[in-house]
Amino acid sequence: MTNNANPPAATIRARVHENALKRVTKFWASRPIEIFLEALQNSRRAGATRVSVTVETLTKPSGHASEPPEPRFAVTVTDDGAGIEDPAVLLSFGENGWSDDLVAREDAAGMGILSLAHRGCRISSRARTSDGHAGQGWSVDLKPEHFTGRSDALVRSDDTAPYPSGTALRFEAAESADMIRAALASAARHYPLPVTFEGEALERKAFLDGAVHAEAWNGLAFGVYRNRRQNYLEPDLNFFGLTVPVRLPAVETVHGAVWSVRADVVDCPGLELVLPARREAVENGFLAGMREAARLAIYRAMAADREPRPSFADRTRARDAGIDLTPPPEVLRPWRPAIADIDDWQEPPKPAPAGPDALVMDCDPEPPEAQALWRAAGRAGLAERVFEADRRLEGYEWYDRLDRVTGIDTEVTDDGRAWPLRDFPVSGRKDAATTPLPKRPAAIRMTLTVRTAGRSSRALHLPADLAFAGEAWSWIGDALPLVTRDSALEPHQLAELLRRGYFAASDDADADSWSTQAQRFDEDALHIATRLLYSEDSALEFSIAETVRREILHLVPNGRKVEISISRPDVRIVLGDPAQPAA
Repeated sequence: MTNNANPPAATIRARVHENALKRVTKFWASRPIEIFLEALQNSRRAGATRVSVTVETLTKPSGHASEPPEPRFAVTVTDDGAGIEDPAVLLSFGENGWSDDLVAREDAAGMGILSLAHRGCRISSRARTSDGHAGQGWSVDLKPEHFTGRSDALVRSDDTAPYPSGTALRFEAAESADMIRAALASAARHYPLPVTFEGEALERKAFLDGAVHAEAWNGLAFGVYRNRRQNYLEPDLNFFGLTVPVRLPAVETVHGAVWSVRADVVDCPGLELVLPARREAVENGFLAGMREAARLAIYRAMAADREPRPSFADRTRARDAGIDLTPPPEVLRPWRPAIADIDDWQEPPKPAPAGPDALVMDCDPEPPEAQALWRAAGRAGLAERVFEADRRLEGYEWYDRLDRVTGIDTEVTDDGRAWPLRDFPVSGRKDAATTPLPKRPAAIRMTLTVRTAGRSSRALHLPADLAFAGEAWSWIGDALPLVTRDSALEPHQLAELLRRGYFAASDDADADSWSTQAQRFDEDALHIATRLLYSEDSALEFSIAETVRREILHLVPNGRKVEISISRPDVRIVLGDPAQPAA
């Protein structure tokens, strides 16, 4: 039994421990961009009409007589706002001198100038008196130990403080003048007040510039854009010059535009940003409602577009909100077989009308099988009827009634015997060595499993003259092309199909360049194709001739004959006489 003389308290209450002060220098990154963003927000809240920034060059001893001093700069940010009446608020975290109305509307946290807690700074200010006259100017030098509460900061009278009111913030920076200017320009780009740098007015741009549709919602202004390029984490909310990513929705249409939205804060007390830096939004019910409202703003912009092309889900969602979107036309993107080289991007075919006899490719064959299927479909006159599946259209009646290819099976026949290719991987069957597949079979048939609109299935048989056995994504040496004996396929055609089905360049550090890898692959593929379609000797002759054409032919002068005789290890060259000019 334990005798606890001091039982736990019945209630507890939140408090700020003094140790928190010792860590305030770590609250901010203290880069120029953070300093400017915080300073500009303070100037705006103080009712300033303009902000100016100047830079003074300083020097700092390098510590070695032989080395030049390191350049340093003193940056001063000055505004003509109301000024700071009580200097104590600078170090009173959680308390501020803003009005109750401003605190309620903007959630002003009273974090002072924490972005400078690590660097230190000088602040001079002058506030107007209650009767509207210029008050007494003052200044204070703040160092890290003042922010952490380890020592007191001395406030002095200062007649040089901004007149008749305003605040000047001065800090030292090791960054170059160009870096300082770039940071200020970024902070001022969407800021509502004019900002100058060394007397030069910095460019300002409306955050919603370029929007094709605008509307208001709960103190925000939404701007909707058509085909505006943006990254996932690109800022899409502007809080008076401070831009924040809040992941507002985007709507991708069917073979059409991509619609996106941005938000500009006008007067939005419901918006909560994570303190103290305000670089992200608090995930709460207001933010969820904001995203849904932004999506509806996109739908309203789409409704005014000539061809909105909405997905079925977006059209349903818009209709539930009372917004009518014209459905997309009955077109699909024609299907094209996949290739193994994922870095070889090719322009997809343009959407085309999908008739009632269209086939939707609702499965994803590997590149070798896809290449063989494409050839078989072309020989059967079926290729132009095959289209890519598009999940965005599911729900539209015209799309749902189309037949879908859900599976592919290939069978090789020779001497009355059939071999299903799915039973013949490169490895896995113990009897594969005793029952090899015929490389020149009598017939090849590809069977497509087709699901109809009524969910029943039927088989569609396609005669083929080419199939690839074994595993996809293997080396060219492991590729097993099978070509029927009556096929008119030529070596170069088969080599090209091998490349499309199997070539994928290695990006290992010790690998050759893409072009070198492709060249060697093409050589091997052409040799395999010639050996299969002609004979071993023909393949050898073909490969040697191709190598001569590629590597030697350009050395032979026009009009001269060269005979090459090779008997390992000897190579004999006979040059013919130069051609004689005509009389």
